[in-house]
This record gives sequence, structure tokens and C-alpha cells, in this order.
Amino acid sequence: MHPPSLDASEIATTLDPGATWTPPASEADSFRCFVVDMAAVGDQFVTGYEVVPGDARIVHHVILYEPQDEAAAATVMGLDAADGAVGYDCRGGIGAATYPVALWAPGSGAQHFPAGTGVRVGSWPAVIQVHYNTLTAGTQPDRTRIHLSVGTGVRPAIITPISDPRNLRLAPRMSSVSQTIEQEVPANVRVYGIFPHMHQRGIGARAELLRAGSGAPECMTTLPRWDFNWQLGYYYETPIDVQRGDRVRVTCSFDTTTESDTITWGEGTGDEMCIVYFYVTAS
Repeated sequence: MHPPSLDASEIATTLDPGATWTPPASEADSFRCFVVDMAAVGDQFVTGYEVVPGDARIVHHVILYEPQDEAAAATVMGLDAADGAVGYDCRGGIGAATYPVALWAPGSGAQHFPAGTGVRVGSWPAVIQVHYNTLTAGTQPDRTRIHLSVGTGVRPAIITPISDPRNLRLAPRMSSVSQTIEQEVPANVRVYGIFPHMHQRGIGARAELLRAGSGAPECMTTLPRWDFNWQLGYYYETPIDVQRGDRVRVTCSFDTTTESDTITWGEGTGDEMCIVYFYVTAS
């Protein structure tokens, strides 16, 4: 079964790094940021996308980041120019104030944001961050591209994460060990979808909404069988209205039976994460 693709008629522009990149053999995990021209998109909203990895065997994840303003765009262009090769090294972060527009992980296909919504982008350059892992397939040349669908006159949306990197500590030799994160919602929002992410020890994930006052949990999503190679975004048939003061609780479960040491948060494929992205608009 192949992940879905955008129809050619839906593609407004394709973001392309302009050259191939071969991650260094000395790095099992390599993070490269490619600055891409957004002039063809202009000041519009991304309403859908398709990430096309150049070599899916080595691509762990892809995120398209939009600089928050022209100053941030100038910063990433400076980082790119200073590196001397295609793109720049971005382990630990993009290096400027940005927000995510598109997310890809193994198994993902084309994404159509819910009708009448989109994530705003400007006319300045954006950044494609690619995480390469070379342990399985070795170092290979890659040229990952992103097809975009765009529109205007839609409800502005954001992709916002919940995570707690400092407190992820997974005991070894456990068939099921979990991290639970609870955060208060700072504003009235409408939740349209959810994007969970863990690494290879993940076995399940759950997100719950705890209404202010009652505190009774409402299920937002449950993934009883997590598969690292089949990571999808999930959209609701009916969006969920969440009020300021409500709380969202995320629980990620892991299998650490083969581990002899405590597992902590890390960017590498051999590390772990518990992160859930929510696709939201103002309510």
C-alpha cells in the first residue's frame, strides 16, 4: 500500500533545495536545513502538501519551517551562506524564530488540511529541515522536495506541539513504560487534527481533554499499536472546541525490554521522543 499523493492539479509550487546532499558517514544522525525560495507562493496559506524524500531509506523526518518575520528569514539565509555547502547544519534547532508548516515521517503521504483552513506563509525564504539516519542504508545522496497546495481566504491555523523533553526518562527492561504530559490550554481554540511522534521503542499513544471544572477525561485520540514506519496525521470528522483553562493530557508508551540503561529524550533515531502536534485554529 502506497501513501497518497497530491494530484498534479493541486500542486501550486514545489520546494527544492537545488542540489543533492549526502550526509557524512561519520554521523549516524545528521540534521541538514535547506533554505528554499517561496516567491511563487507569496503571502498565502498552505492548504496541503506532499513531502517527497529523495531517499526514504535514510530520511527519518522532514519539517518545513516558516520564519516568523523578515529578520528571522535573514538569519537563516545568513546561516546558509556561511556554511559553504548546500544547506547548513541544524542539529539542535533551526537557529531562528520559526513555526512548522508541514510534517513528514516514515509512512506519511500527502496531507490535505481541513477544508477552509491553512497555515500562513510569507514571500521570504522558508527552511526544510531533514533528519538523516544512516545506520540502516549507509550514507546516500538525497534531494528531498515538498509539493504545496495553497489558497487564500481561509481560517488561519497553526501546528503546535506538546512535549516535555527534560522529563522523559524510560526505565530499562520494561514491556510497557510511559511518559504522561499535561498542559493547560492558554486560549480558546478549535482542534482539527493530531500528529503523534515517537521513535522505534514506541508502542502506543493517547491524548485526552480534561475540561475545566469537571476534569473528566475525553478521548482525543488513541493509537493502541504505534508503528515507527507508519506515522500518520489524523483529522477529526468534527473539530473539537477547547476552552481556555482546559487541559490536554498526552501519554506515550514504550517497550524497553532490550535496554540496559535508562532512555532519555534525544533527536537521534536511537534516542526517544514523546511529542504530539495539534492542528488548531482560533475558535
